[in-house]
Amino acid sequence: MLKRILTASVLLVLVFGTILGLRQIFVEFADVVGILICCLGVYEMAGAFKKAEYNPMKSGLITGCILIYPLTLIFERFLGKGEVGIVATLAFSVMICIIEFTFVHKYELKDLLSTIFILIYPLAMFAIFFVVNHSKYGLLGIFLTLLIPVMSDTMAYFTGITFKGKKLCPEISPKKTISGAIGGLLGGIIGAMLVYVLFDVTGLFVNFNNVGIMHLTDSLLSSAFVYLAIGLVGGVLSEVGDLGASWIKRKAGIKDFGKIFPGHGGMMDRLDSILFVLPLVYLVINIVSAVNA
Repeated sequence: MLKRILTASVLLVLVFGTILGLRQIFVEFADVVGILICCLGVYEMAGAFKKAEYNPMKSGLITGCILIYPLTLIFERFLGKGEVGIVATLAFSVMICIIEFTFVHKYELKDLLSTIFILIYPLAMFAIFFVVNHSKYGLLGIFLTLLIPVMSDTMAYFTGITFKGKKLCPEISPKKTISGAIGGLLGGIIGAMLVYVLFDVTGLFVNFNNVGIMHLTDSLLSSAFVYLAIGLVGGVLSEVGDLGASWIKRKAGIKDFGKIFPGHGGMMDRLDSILFVLPLVYLVINIVSAVNA
């Protein structure tokens, strides 16, 4: 447990140090960290599929990793539609895969499909981070993306080991309990409400560079209800994302996606919940932007 807590603490300091430090100079510095995280996640997921006797196509994955950031940034900068870059990257990468699959007969259909899966999860899903980072709700969106899953995971862990009780999904993850799942939902709400306090209530980062808009709505009361809903839904998504990744690992016959974080596994072991929260944050900030336009 001590190793897990120490590793988590170091990771949080590094991540938030990057956001509140390097991002203050240029927003793109946060992108650089995101690119490294994204590519490592793709590498680990490809490794998991190989353990399950699939053979993901390197050409498609490399194409996706190379194109995902520049295309997303170009469409975001010039059209305000970074998501178009994500779709374009997927299209080009899948085309490369199908061309190789058609003319180089060394891959099975399952290899093609596994490659397309990895291009979506984690590559395209994580690329939403770049869109959120460059939006007018950039810093606020990043805090939501990080604090909801972090608090959900933390509360689920400590609530589970404290209260124990009936198992949640023993065939997927033997250690997870119903009490832990409830704690995870509360953690998601706590994470969202922390963002509410930091941004809408206190305006703590108002004098920071590259922050963007500091509040979701002009009313503290309405913002509180929005954050509450985001936290609840985000808590559910965090836990589903965690369970989904656990099931992939179980099917692949591995315990962790990697070993770079002592007590926490690999990058994908840390990204599983975040990947499910990112689309929610993207949706929320776009809805709020449209309502407040």
